[in-house]
Amino acid sequence: MDLLFPDQGLVYQLSQILTGGVKYRLFTNNIVPGLSTTLAGLVEAAWAGYAPISQSWSNFTTNGVSGHNGFGIAAPINFANTSGVNQSAYGYYVTDPAGSPTMILAIALFDSAPVVVPNGGQITVVPTWGDFSQLSS
Repeated sequence: MDLLFPDQGLVYQLSQILTGGVKYRLFTNNIVPGLSTTLAGLVEAAWAGYAPISQSWSNFTTNGVSGHNGFGIAAPINFANTSGVNQSAYGYYVTDPAGSPTMILAIALFDSAPVVVPNGGQITVVPTWGDFSQLSS
């Protein structure tokens, strides 16, 4: 017997996941994210001006169901670079909200990785959360 999740339940589940909060972070090492990616395999950005950005369900102002997939989208977040030199990032990842995270929840490689974050500039990420994976296998 298959377990079904009605559309209204999908958004509720997402709200419960994000109520406790998550943190968005940049990684600077050249990896190809996969199902076996772990925190130990990532090098978090550490330049001046960079800091992980916390998000909770209240930050996700657009949410709903499309094609029976629940989703939430928050306003864009910016990671700054005030280090005095250009910096590179390969992508971003999402962790539990702890200061020293214990688990990776999601990861994305920038389409044109690495992306250069200019000194005095920033890189923008649009937080998107859903009950789906963009990884096909």
